Amino acid sequence: MKLGQDRASRARCAAACTAAFSSLAVSGCSPALNWREVRLEGPGLVAMFPCRPVAQTREVVLAGLALSPRLDACESDGGTYAVMAVDVHDPAEVGAVLNSLRDSSLAKLGSPQGASAASDAWQVAGMTPQPAAGRWTLTHVPAGRPPVRMDTAVFARGTWVVQASVIGSATATGRESEPFFEGLRFVR
Repeated sequence: MKLGQDRASRARCAAACTAAFSSLAVSGCSPALNWREVRLEGPGLVAMFPCRPVAQTREVVLAGLALSPRLDACESDGGTYAVMAVDVHDPAEVGAVLNSLRDSSLAKLGSPQGASAASDAWQVAGMTPQPAAGRWTLTHVPAGRPPVRMDTAVFARGTWVVQASVIGSATATGRESEPFFEGLRFVR
């Protein structure tokens, strides 16, 4: 009889241990922000994403030019992280496209409150200096919905124009997006 009780006791213990280790593994292996370095196609840009980005391409008109930018984006912990890159092929058009990207971001948020530059000296390693490049934080309060915050940056390398953005709850502190922006760099 004791042998049967011993087996049953070990089986219960094994089941309890398995359940405990499973719950630890699930909580420890699925963090909300799982940062990874991603080398993006196009201008040789490396970005840090908190999730695995998915790429898509679509036609847009920026500064009167019909372009097909590549967008790499993912969602994690209530935020959307995105990098859009497009080769405008003409150095004379880079500034106009940078301005168009900034203006279209403002328009998408309706009437943003507190559109402020995060830093006049903000740069990405390897970028081409452009007067229209910069980083902004925008907040919008849509009617009947929670406030939205957008941290966005536009910059260029040669004829490649890039916009990096994090969109999420306006109650976020912005610290969540810092690894994303600090991880941007050109490698070739």
